[in-house]
Amino acid sequence: MHQQRSLKLTASYIENLHLENVRQFKKLNITFNKGFNFIAGPNGCGKTSILAGISHCFSHQSFKFSRFKDDSQFWVDVKVNNNDKRIGSGPHSLNLAGYRKDSLKSWIKPPKAEGRESLSINEAITIIKGFCPLFIGAHRSIKYKQISGMKREMPLDQQINSNLSSSSESLYGEKESNIKQWFVNRYFVIDKDWAQEERANWFHMIENLPFIGPFNSNFSYIRTGQELEPIFSIYGEECYLEELSAGFQAVLSIIANIFEWVEGTNEPGKRIALNAEGTVLIDELDLHLHPEWQFSLREGLSRIFPNLQFIVTTHSPHLLSSAGENEVIIMQKQDDNKYTLQPSKKRFSGWNTDQILSEIMGVKSLENKDYEKLIAIALVKIEESSIQGLRNAISNLVEVCHPGDSIVTVLKARLASMVALQDD
Repeated sequence: MHQQRSLKLTASYIENLHLENVRQFKKLNITFNKGFNFIAGPNGCGKTSILAGISHCFSHQSFKFSRFKDDSQFWVDVKVNNNDKRIGSGPHSLNLAGYRKDSLKSWIKPPKAEGRESLSINEAITIIKGFCPLFIGAHRSIKYKQISGMKREMPLDQQINSNLSSSSESLYGEKESNIKQWFVNRYFVIDKDWAQEERANWFHMIENLPFIGPFNSNFSYIRTGQELEPIFSIYGEECYLEELSAGFQAVLSIIANIFEWVEGTNEPGKRIALNAEGTVLIDELDLHLHPEWQFSLREGLSRIFPNLQFIVTTHSPHLLSSAGENEVIIMQKQDDNKYTLQPSKKRFSGWNTDQILSEIMGVKSLENKDYEKLIAIALVKIEESSIQGLRNAISNLVEVCHPGDSIVTVLKARLASMVALQDD
């Protein structure tokens, strides 16, 4: 069963986030686009804190994961079915009781903005319950669980409330997902007359698994047997769910969690993944993935979920080189902890890894690599007209660099000319 890829004007997504005296941020304003958003920067700059800040805007039960002050305030500006809303909390709304003990004191709406309805967190749950972001943390390994059979799934309102109230727990690995149960449930329901949307999503996922895996991996779902153990194939070899490598587990966990979220938090008739809208936030999208896989992951996700907004953090130059214009948000540590961030208009597909690491990730030690040191030594030996010294430097370079390195080729040519001049 093949589903036509559906691209439409997305009407529900997060536009902006404002944090003030939340965590390390004295003030942060960040703008997102309606498609992919890659937040990149050095360790400790606050990438994951941005995702946590968004989670606080949707649930007061997430406050224990952050530090606040009395005048802390935070909100997101969102579009929900093309209606402009502001959701969050104004100043003096928290009871500051100590580390991991802060709690809500009173419902205070965030400041008003022209043309935008301002909602407190509790109001948003009822007024725009159809907008329910999904948070996926960096802990995506799959531990073995024995499944006894099909398990009843929670009603819509309960799934929405559970998803929102556990957003920070999901982000920090304190809420364990069970995608194996979801696979088994779908095995039992996809042939039922009442499961048309679930059936369409199931076949859409199965058809697209080969496109989400690394080149020539032929990643595919094979069957679920009598023992209720889902079986997959990688590089022509069958394996159980828990036997998948960390990379395959991580990606499959992301995909299955998104399908489960789409089906569990949308009204019947709006559960087709190809058409689904909303926001998925993923911490360390590149975790456990081979560089080749990092190049193709963005395209794979957009192929399966073309109308979702993704806000992800990453340390991968390969993921950034796969991003389009207005998709990379560069975050450098600011001494005053004040940030105004927006997607860069640049496309980084033509940048090499070192350039992305130094200019975007803030890596300052590239010039201290063995490669750079050995080139510097070779240049000194040329200045000294030391043939043996240059020969030794080239020999050392060959041991650490790529066989086709152009600088080594140039140095070898220079060595040959020095030898020729000596022989004259």
